[in-house]
Amino acid sequence: MDPRRTVQMADSDLLQQRKRFAVNWTTSCSKYVPSSRQAVNLGPDAKEKCQREAAYLFKFEQSFKNLLTDIKTQILRPLVKAEASDLKSRPQLKESLFALEENLEALCKQSEEFCYHLSESFNTLTHKELYLIKNTHHLKEMYMMYFMAFTNYVVLCGFEYVAKQTSDYWKRNKNILKNFHLDSTSLSMNLERIFHEPIHLQVQKYIDVLRKLNWGLKKNLESKPITDALMTFTDLDKWIQQSLDVATSTKALWNSLGSKLTDLLFLPGRRLREDSNNIPASSGDGRVLLFDDSLVIIQGSEASSYKLNVLWVERLDDASYERNQLKIIVPEEEFIFNIPDSKCMTMWLWKLNQAIRQFLDGKLDFPLWGESSTDNTYNVAVCRFAAYIYVNNPRFKDAIYEGNWYKGKPQGSGTMKWPDGRNYAGQFKGGQEHGFGVYVTPGGPESFDCYKCHWKMGKMDGYGICEYGNGLIYKGFFRDNQRNGFGILYNSTLEKLSFKYVGHWENDKKSGYGLLDDPDRGERYIGSWLEDCRHGNGIVITQSGLCYESIFQNNKIVGPGTILSEDDSAYEGEFTEDLFLTGKGKLTFSNGYFIEGLFSNKWGNGLKTSGIFSEPSTKLNPLITSKLQLGNNLIPANDRWQGIYDQFEEFVKSGCDESSMESYLGFYSENGKENRKNLKKRATATDVDVSSTESPQAYMPFDGPNDAIYEKITQNQSNLAVRQQMKQYLKKAFDSTHHPLGKLLQTLIQVFQDTFSGICMYKRLLSMAQQEVVSHAKKLFELARYFLPKSLEKECYTISDELNAYTVILPLILPWFYPDLFMLYMLYHEAEDSRYWKGILHLEYFSDPKLLEFLEVQKNLWPLQDLKHLTNNQRISIVKDVCFTSAILCFQKISSTADSQEKLDTIMKTFHEIERTVIRVLKREYHLPMDDLLPLLVYVMSRAKIQHLGAELHLIRDMMDPTTVGGINDFLLTALDSSYQHIQKVEIQSSNLPK
Repeated sequence: MDPRRTVQMADSDLLQQRKRFAVNWTTSCSKYVPSSRQAVNLGPDAKEKCQREAAYLFKFEQSFKNLLTDIKTQILRPLVKAEASDLKSRPQLKESLFALEENLEALCKQSEEFCYHLSESFNTLTHKELYLIKNTHHLKEMYMMYFMAFTNYVVLCGFEYVAKQTSDYWKRNKNILKNFHLDSTSLSMNLERIFHEPIHLQVQKYIDVLRKLNWGLKKNLESKPITDALMTFTDLDKWIQQSLDVATSTKALWNSLGSKLTDLLFLPGRRLREDSNNIPASSGDGRVLLFDDSLVIIQGSEASSYKLNVLWVERLDDASYERNQLKIIVPEEEFIFNIPDSKCMTMWLWKLNQAIRQFLDGKLDFPLWGESSTDNTYNVAVCRFAAYIYVNNPRFKDAIYEGNWYKGKPQGSGTMKWPDGRNYAGQFKGGQEHGFGVYVTPGGPESFDCYKCHWKMGKMDGYGICEYGNGLIYKGFFRDNQRNGFGILYNSTLEKLSFKYVGHWENDKKSGYGLLDDPDRGERYIGSWLEDCRHGNGIVITQSGLCYESIFQNNKIVGPGTILSEDDSAYEGEFTEDLFLTGKGKLTFSNGYFIEGLFSNKWGNGLKTSGIFSEPSTKLNPLITSKLQLGNNLIPANDRWQGIYDQFEEFVKSGCDESSMESYLGFYSENGKENRKNLKKRATATDVDVSSTESPQAYMPFDGPNDAIYEKITQNQSNLAVRQQMKQYLKKAFDSTHHPLGKLLQTLIQVFQDTFSGICMYKRLLSMAQQEVVSHAKKLFELARYFLPKSLEKECYTISDELNAYTVILPLILPWFYPDLFMLYMLYHEAEDSRYWKGILHLEYFSDPKLLEFLEVQKNLWPLQDLKHLTNNQRISIVKDVCFTSAILCFQKISSTADSQEKLDTIMKTFHEIERTVIRVLKREYHLPMDDLLPLLVYVMSRAKIQHLGAELHLIRDMMDPTTVGGINDFLLTALDSSYQHIQKVEIQSSNLPK
């Protein structure tokens, strides 16, 4: 029997041949089919039966290979040759025919390999090693690729076109077509049948073989690979038949549409899924076409096309709507499908969702349509990733969005690119920028402005970093796309001098309290702003050391003020912003002399005045001008940086959720982001529930304290232990920039450094700096309570008298402010510390006995009486160890810490060491009176050699707990200050110097 006979018959003959094929198969294999009793345990005969079945498979696979070879050589090559020589042929037709040739060649090679495998492994072959089972999925892909190429050529009407082009050839070679025993239908139909019927029939033969094998091994565990292969080829057979049907209906559609619509909608790979002419559905008066990649609504000669990857379908069940309606959601619009009955609506809903799901998956699965629906049929992803070009949206017009979608609107991560060069990459919500994102826009010729910030419903809102094309950088907060709240604007280019504004903004302009470093004027302004102008009380500090304070209005000085020079001269009166003295005033020199009257000269250019020159009164300290401080008329320290605290309070009131946390904290590492996922919601600052069991530990990238541990501590230890545990807990929070308190503290530190450090560091600002540090400590103490664990927060209220900003917060934050703050103290006490150090150097000339004698320390208090019989070297060695050495070493530790309380503790320990030494010498209890203590303190201070003792003592007094003023600490500070003043006045005559 000719193996090509199967494709030379009409459809009825084809069915009869398949029946005969089935009978022959049953007859040849029936003696090998086991009974149901034997099927469970086939024994050694199973391998032999598989080999015989493989031999039969080899026969018709060899026939199939020969048939493919004949089609390739006798039919396809003449068509390809004619197509290649036709200059008028459409490029799509050529490409499609070449793809068909390529896939037919692949099938031919695959069949040849299959035959070789069967012929080489007859004696050892098992059903698991059968090529048909072992390479099921590969074979399926090969046949799918072939039929996709074939149907593309069918849709392009390729067989009709090539039949016309080669009709003369087939007339001259009638025997070629006769060898395939084709009927008398048209040439194009005969060519089309040759290229699909034998290949489709081969798949059906595979199914018959696998069905026989599966029946022979039923109820056996070894039959699973055969069952899987049978299901795969059965699905493939359905897919082929459906693909052929779809290709036919699609070709008919293109032939029925006008040329304008065909040119607009036609794509070679596009397939029609449904037509409202078949299943009624309407959107207005339009015709609805569902393709495998898009939904098209035709109205007259116009067509609107909607890609399936950005199309959502919803069934309208609301009673306010008419029945049998579907809501179609696409970007930028929504519309309704009206369907006549529920059956048609169910069909449209199923087909739309099926087409969307398959388009999103990128492949056709089974069933294509037409079989009973399953649960996964409606399992269409609501959230998707897709690209879309906006058409009507005014903000996004002509922009390309690529990213995640949710029901027709961008949601999640994505990028938006405009034709003019703008682009945004970040988070979206409800179709608008929302969350963190980076926005880049052209800022000028070959420059761009880059905004890395948080967004809220399409507008910048929250913390951001903006890099402008002109070299400026802004780090701060936004609202409604404008700089609003606290922010820092500075110049990053090296070609220009440093420019920096640190302060508050309103509607994109400097407003409120802030400072500006102006390199062009060589000065720093600290004070109030309004609409980008100096407005209100302010201080100006120049690089030359000159500074002045006055009232500004629109960058102009409008009231009296104060000018302080480097030589400690001070002017109080009227002057302009150019330092031109213009009216009444008082000029005081550093020696105390002053002039009071009318002035009319520029500062530093001589002196023109009409006034009275006076000597200082006897009661006036000539050094008073060197101690004058600026900032007394500025905004109070509690209100200067209120914008920073406003952002923090807004964050707390928002509930401290992940979004507000990111907006407040800014940008940080992935570890910090991972910790934010476990955030606990806190109550607002005004409505905080102190009994809440929620813990702020989730804010911290470390293990927070355990409430049970705190309860045990508070029961068994003193209030001091509670304070220490509270400080330990808060220290971790302040040290972490991932914690809101840590982020707040770092901002305050940066502002403090920008205000009081650098080339404009000036002793006249000491009072301002000290007030700001204390103010920050008080505010942080109030805010810190909202982040404490429940049990620790409860204990804070029970011992609230002992817990305050000075005892809890100040020791924790002062080390951060200490370098710049202490430098101001050093500048303020520079003259006194210089005289003090000169006195220390004078006292260094004395040996210990001589110094004790010079200071008039009572000899019975000297720890030296037992040394008179020793040699000088022995005496020196012992004195070094026993002459108040412990007190000296203790006092030297005062400079090793920034905490004022620790400094006070060091002073107290020093006093105890002095008293302990005296008791040891007297061999009895003894309490040092002030007359005995002062000379001993002078001795210890002179040997401790602390360089900036005046600055240390001043800082301790300013930062100590006010509740301790008047106690023992105040007494010791007063004694130290008296000793410090005494050393400054030391004058040693040459007769008193040691020989």
